[in-house]
Amino acid sequence: MERKSATKKRSLNFLNWLNFSAADVATGLGPFLAVYLAANLKWNPSQIGIAIGAMSLATVIAQSPAGWLCDVSDKKRLGIIVVTITICLAGFCMLFFPNFYAVIACQIAIGVAAAFFGPVLIALAMGIGGSKQFDQTISRNQTFNHAGNVASAIIIGLLGKFTHNEGIFYGLAIFCFMSIIFTLSIKEKDISHVSTDEQPDENRSQTSIGEMLKNKGYVVLLVSAILFHFANAAMLPLVGQELGKDEGSNASLYMSACIVLAQAVMVPIAFMSDKWARNGRRKLMIIAFLMLPIRGILYTLAKGAPYLVSIQVLDGIAGGIFSIVAILMVADIFRGSGKENFAQGMMATSVGIGASLSNVTSGFIVKNAGFNFGMLILSAIALVAFVVFWRLMPETIKQSGHFAEKEKVALPNA
Repeated sequence: MERKSATKKRSLNFLNWLNFSAADVATGLGPFLAVYLAANLKWNPSQIGIAIGAMSLATVIAQSPAGWLCDVSDKKRLGIIVVTITICLAGFCMLFFPNFYAVIACQIAIGVAAAFFGPVLIALAMGIGGSKQFDQTISRNQTFNHAGNVASAIIIGLLGKFTHNEGIFYGLAIFCFMSIIFTLSIKEKDISHVSTDEQPDENRSQTSIGEMLKNKGYVVLLVSAILFHFANAAMLPLVGQELGKDEGSNASLYMSACIVLAQAVMVPIAFMSDKWARNGRRKLMIIAFLMLPIRGILYTLAKGAPYLVSIQVLDGIAGGIFSIVAILMVADIFRGSGKENFAQGMMATSVGIGASLSNVTSGFIVKNAGFNFGMLILSAIALVAFVVFWRLMPETIKQSGHFAEKEKVALPNA
């Protein structure tokens, strides 16, 4: 028994490190790609928005099927390896074939592959750590994830600085290789592919998408996630484009600073969110939603790389909370239903829908009306997201398992 516990502990540690390395892999090249396209290929904001949006849209389409596949498959480690190799190859294709249609095709491939990371990593957290330790396991995983974002931003930023941005693709390959090693280090025997809280088969068979969407709290959470990421996703790429125009070869270094600062704030926020969330998920998420419109408005008040970078502290607070608490809220509602991963996949789909709309729409707005106007539009959307969540979202920590909405948890009055 002690030996089994020791091997599970090692697998949990390797899962933490997988989250560390996958932080960069699961997002492709993120805002660094926007810098590369603006500074090296001289693309305009509209073209960049299409490229970033293509990945987001592909992720949207693939996300729910990815969650469903996690529920029915016991080949989760193999899935991580396959999608990691796909992302690595697509990254190099963008480097060696830097034309518009090739980049779009590669971004679509990365988007489909990236869709599997979220549901699989969450499923591994549940499968190795168990439902009783799920909050703590996710908190540690996300802490390592944000630390990985810090490390990857520094490494890729430096590579971009000294290679005129082309080194970002080699940085992606480094983290892909690390992800494969950490995945293989997780012992298959330590992964339980059946939730300990799972309901009998006759109850699970009745769990349809329609029934899932009857849960008012879940629907509000999905809509709020769409609005949140509609406002959030394009902010950093737009800042990257501004830096690309003003800073030239230093753009990747400043973009790295933006990411490092935000992720450095996210590390302690994610670590503490597990403890804070025990006293209520909803009020913690309200803080995240409040940070977003403030951040967007601040971007319009002044210019200069140091100022733009400093605002990323707010991104760190909002992102650190959202990355943990959204997962916990979905888990609160669907634990034991046999649809946990599918529900998490639908949440990730909502995030992807918001991100796609954000990147494509904001690219056209900034091209025609300028950076400040685009940021004000995103800030207005963020304010709507805050109001929707604040007024309509119920607390989920009182809900304990399979479709706990049946307990008739009241909607908040304020």
